[in-house]
Amino acid sequence: MGQLLQAVWGGLVFGSVYGLMAVGLTLIWGSLNLLNLAHGAIYVAGGYVAYTLMVSLGFSAVFAFAGAMLASAALGLVLYAVVVLPMLGKPGWDNASWIATVAVSLVLESALLLAYGPEVRAMPAAIEGAFVVNDVVFRYQAILVCAVAVVLLVLLHLFLKTSRFGLAIRAVSQQMDASRLVGIPVALVFLIVMGVSASLSGLAGAMLTSILALSPTAGFVPMLKALIVTIFGGLGSVKGTIVAAYVIGLLEAFVQAFAGVAWSLPALFLFIIAVLLVRPQGLFGTPELQRL
Repeated sequence: MGQLLQAVWGGLVFGSVYGLMAVGLTLIWGSLNLLNLAHGAIYVAGGYVAYTLMVSLGFSAVFAFAGAMLASAALGLVLYAVVVLPMLGKPGWDNASWIATVAVSLVLESALLLAYGPEVRAMPAAIEGAFVVNDVVFRYQAILVCAVAVVLLVLLHLFLKTSRFGLAIRAVSQQMDASRLVGIPVALVFLIVMGVSASLSGLAGAMLTSILALSPTAGFVPMLKALIVTIFGGLGSVKGTIVAAYVIGLLEAFVQAFAGVAWSLPALFLFIIAVLLVRPQGLFGTPELQRL
């Protein structure tokens, strides 16, 4: 019973953070048709910003997490203005953007390596302490991660469904040229999407590195898992991405609990291959004109 409870709890924690990362990828794909492969590096940058604010400068966790979101959002805006915007809409720009975002990821990881060194660091917990149920330890930090992730994912869903800018994002994702004709500021929508996506990734890095280790290359595996989540849920589907994040998180936790950590990634790839053989568009994949 304790092992089962531990697997469920671990799946909820990892699913929450994967959801924050993957929904950012989905937003960018849905609106710009861009797969941002620098997402993992932005995740790590958010973790280091929070670490610097908490450990080096002595700020509280609230300010550290807010600083991580703001710094990551700024990185996303710079990435859009310097890398994405100059090639947007040009022939072959989508393939070129993948290579460009990989290059940005490598540059950012190298900059973090020069600034902080290669050693693995530990982010202090925002809330210390834990309680035990059936030999399963529930840390207050992990509960905070789940709560913050769920609240932000719900708010993002409501933002897309009800707010003026959210409706504009959905309109641009469905038909960019028609959106321009009716007066929607497409360039501003792209800026908002890049900023929101990057800020969610940075917050995920700030929160998850308080549970896992922090290093300049620590964003590769979370980025890979977020990509799996995005594909599994259906590229462009925010609802599908949120559901898929928790499914993938639970699957990973159960595999680790009952088969060992070494089997978690192979099991995830086998699972996603099996799903795509049945539904190539993902579980919640929708036609191109109905994304987001």
